[in-house]
Amino acid sequence: MAGREPLHLVRRGRLTGHCPNYFEVKHIQPTLEGGICAAVCKDSEMVSPTDNPTMTRELLPLDVREILDFFLRRWKLVCSIAAMTFGSFVVAAYVLPPSYTGAAQVLLDAPIDYMTPQDYSNSDFADNSTFIESQIAVLRSTSLLQKVVDSEKLTEDPKIGLGALEWLKGALGVSRVGMADVIEISVTAYDPEKAASLANAISQTYLDDRVRSRYEGARKASTWLSERAASLREELSRSEQAVQKFRIDHNLLATPAGSLTDQQLSELNIALINSRAELSEKRAQFSQVDKLLASGGDIQSIPDVLQSVVISALRAQLSGVTRREADLKLKYGERHPDVMTAQAERRDIEGQIAAEVQRLIGNLKNEVDAAEAREASLKRALDSVSNRSEIEGQVGVQLRDLERIAAANKELFETFLSRAKLTEEKSTLLNSGVRVITDAGVPGSPSFPNRPLFAALGLVLGLFVGGAGAVLRELFASGFMAKKQIEDELAVPVLASMPRMSGWSRDAQSLAQPVAYLERRPLSRYSEAVRRLRLGIDGTPEQARLPRVMLVTSAMPGEGKTTLVLSLACSAAADGERVLVIDADLRLSAASAFFGMADRVGLVDLLTLPVKAANAIHLDERSGISLLPAGARTRNPPALLASVRMRSVLDELRGKFDTVIIDAPPVGPAADASILARYVDKVLFVVRWRETSREAVAEGIRHLGGRSKIAGIALTMVDEPKLPKYGRYTSLESSVLDSYYLN
Repeated sequence: MAGREPLHLVRRGRLTGHCPNYFEVKHIQPTLEGGICAAVCKDSEMVSPTDNPTMTRELLPLDVREILDFFLRRWKLVCSIAAMTFGSFVVAAYVLPPSYTGAAQVLLDAPIDYMTPQDYSNSDFADNSTFIESQIAVLRSTSLLQKVVDSEKLTEDPKIGLGALEWLKGALGVSRVGMADVIEISVTAYDPEKAASLANAISQTYLDDRVRSRYEGARKASTWLSERAASLREELSRSEQAVQKFRIDHNLLATPAGSLTDQQLSELNIALINSRAELSEKRAQFSQVDKLLASGGDIQSIPDVLQSVVISALRAQLSGVTRREADLKLKYGERHPDVMTAQAERRDIEGQIAAEVQRLIGNLKNEVDAAEAREASLKRALDSVSNRSEIEGQVGVQLRDLERIAAANKELFETFLSRAKLTEEKSTLLNSGVRVITDAGVPGSPSFPNRPLFAALGLVLGLFVGGAGAVLRELFASGFMAKKQIEDELAVPVLASMPRMSGWSRDAQSLAQPVAYLERRPLSRYSEAVRRLRLGIDGTPEQARLPRVMLVTSAMPGEGKTTLVLSLACSAAADGERVLVIDADLRLSAASAFFGMADRVGLVDLLTLPVKAANAIHLDERSGISLLPAGARTRNPPALLASVRMRSVLDELRGKFDTVIIDAPPVGPAADASILARYVDKVLFVVRWRETSREAVAEGIRHLGGRSKIAGIALTMVDEPKLPKYGRYTSLESSVLDSYYLN
């Protein structure tokens, strides 16, 4: 279907499907049960789950009312199973022999060191969970429990016997209390005092074992450390003697900072570096003086001259003499004796300054020479010491190795010696780090069976098993219980629900009862159901005219098909219609037997002999129903019903009667109904409430060629008081009281 969208058949229950041809929506016909959307192909073929196996069903969300209806249907089964389970648990609680549980609690704490503080970050308690699990394993160990068995003489107990160890393992319970460092030790026994004494015995044995193991460990460690310290003492003595002998043999003197040669070499290096620095400074100063002398500059500007105290004093005197000379010149003139005296004094001071400058320059030269001599001397001394250090360095490597060995042996010896002494002292004062914080008391009531708990478990489990059984019973129910189930699963409308009449029997002679019942009680519940069925059949065809020929069949025998045919005919005749019933069940012919016309000319004679239709049709005067009985017996009913004569007979009868009802055999055991379905206008499919399996109904509809001609389904023998349990709002007539109906 290129370029076209597939049409979905949508109805309550989300049924969807695709038609192989292009669909056009012809009409939407509501039904009495809530409506159904139908889609019609161009070739007038309808789509249903039986026509197209690719249809899928999407379940709607579960309704709370459906849960309530389910409980109303199955409450007896649920309550009976729950009561039996509850009773079984209660009986078991009183029948089972009682057992008692005694429990003691042990605290696991870090062992206390009374001598020295100790960091337990790297001890057992660093990983608390692992340590506690290890202690639980110790409490469950065979060796510890065997000590309890021996101390408590459990093998002599007549109720325990030789298997005391295995019994104690099964009776023992060891668990951690929450997240605390506490272990609970519980023992379950037949006697309360025995349970308490065993729990206390296990906890005390565990404490004793803990102290013993710590004492033995400390004693073994102390012994081993002492022995190891003695051997290390000998090794240290040998290593120190080797160092001393090596020094004597090589004439190596030692100082606190190292060997004497190394110390001298270090000091000479430092002195040489300082001497070279001083020489560089002196040379720089002397070089500056040389440059000033060569260039004729002011020699008095050099730093040593400026910093000289003598020169500064002379300059101060020179300044005073110069001022006095100038004053005398202004006062007396240049030739005055006082002026000449002042000039002579000035020249004398200048000479002293020049002499002092020359002395300073000479000092600089002497200092440079002295620094050079000192540097040369230090260099020669350094070379001499270096030569001696090289000689000592060759044997120094061996000396340092010996010294390192001696130092390591000394440190190791001191460590072992201190640990040995400390461990030896600690072994006399030990704390296990474990103590009993709660002794086991004698239990006053049995721990098993817990009768209130048994009763509660029995009730809960009983309700669960009962509910599961009810669900399984519901799932394995093969028949249809509600209209909604049929319409959701088959996409076929349910036209009416025919109530079960308790006074009717199921044999062939009882067929007169529904006809007589309709005559006597035209306003009864059953009569209204028949009218509703007729109204549903008349309201479902796609054709503009009413159906003239209608086929009534079912999936299996015993579903009330013939009774429904007679009821429909009687109701139509009472409304003044011309009704013809054709007994096409050529094997049983129940309708012919009902009217007492089993030996008269009928359908077989009409199809095989030159008999006119008017001669084969007989009128029942009492009910006003015309009947075409089965007639003579035949060995091949399908061949007769599929003949051209059968089609022509039906065409002839269409114009003579308002309604023609064919009572056909079930589609399951015979193919007659499938053949006749091709000649009729509509098919009414009869389904027995709760009895006919769903697979049989679906298979029967498929044998009829799908749902294209099926007007709907009639549910027969419905127990209407139980029907609301399967959906109280899906069957309006079942919720109406019998007092509403007049008769």
